[in-house]
Amino acid sequence: MKRFVIVVLLVLVATAGYRFYGSPETGTGTLTLPQPAPNTDDDAPSFEATGRDGSPFELSDDGVYVVTFWSTSSLPFLTNKDTAEAQPEFEQMARDYEDEGVSFAAVYVSYAPESERGLPYAVLQDPSGELTALYNVKRVPRLFLISDGKIELVQNGHYLESEDQLREELDRVL
Repeated sequence: MKRFVIVVLLVLVATAGYRFYGSPETGTGTLTLPQPAPNTDDDAPSFEATGRDGSPFELSDDGVYVVTFWSTSSLPFLTNKDTAEAQPEFEQMARDYEDEGVSFAAVYVSYAPESERGLPYAVLQDPSGELTALYNVKRVPRLFLISDGKIELVQNGHYLESEDQLREELDRVL
């Protein structure tokens, strides 16, 4: 019985080390599993939606789009940490590229917060899960860079390299 307990504890410690001390990809298992479709080089599903402020948003086969999927809650302790960290960078990037013709949108997989006003990107909410299913979002944040109907970049999660990688790809497609 002692050996069984020791083996179980060793497996738990090894699993925790793999999950928490590896890179973001390692901790989520993305090194061994394919990313869910749609992915880079796939056709981007087009859609039309109404923004939180009532303005229309359309993702079509023409133009450059950055669409991110976020989750949040009205309770501060339930707010998605990655979403909270990604928001200021996403806002700054939308401001930096607004004169380049890039359309930015944040799709909240539940309800968008009331305070999302005056932002340089469209704020969409998806409480029915229609857009989330269209883009097969299983975890948030999940970001897509789309150029002329093709997905150029997919980012899962948020970590320090995300912004630099997105800027490089945006500059390349522009």
